[in-house]
Amino acid sequence: MATAAPALALKSDDGEVPGPSLGVGLTILYYVVIPIGAFLVIGGLALLPSALSRPRYRPGAPWDYDPVWFSGPDDPTQAVAEVQASTTAKGGASAEW
Repeated sequence: MATAAPALALKSDDGEVPGPSLGVGLTILYYVVIPIGAFLVIGGLALLPSALSRPRYRPGAPWDYDPVWFSGPDDPTQAVAEVQASTTAKGGASAEW
């Protein structure tokens, strides 16, 4: 216990003596270069998913993919053939189409 110095024995800094200045180079690095670098990294991460994706379909361009029926029956051809035509034509704002 004799080797441990009490906490109050250390000289406290009351702010009267200013520390060394940063200098122009470090000030520019801290307040200009690092914020711009962080902005560019965040912007790059935001644009990354669209840069890696394949080209989108544009209207008028040929569609080179097979049709897909989501949540449809197992045999769509048979399901369409079994549907009976409906004679009611109600709907729209006037309730009659």
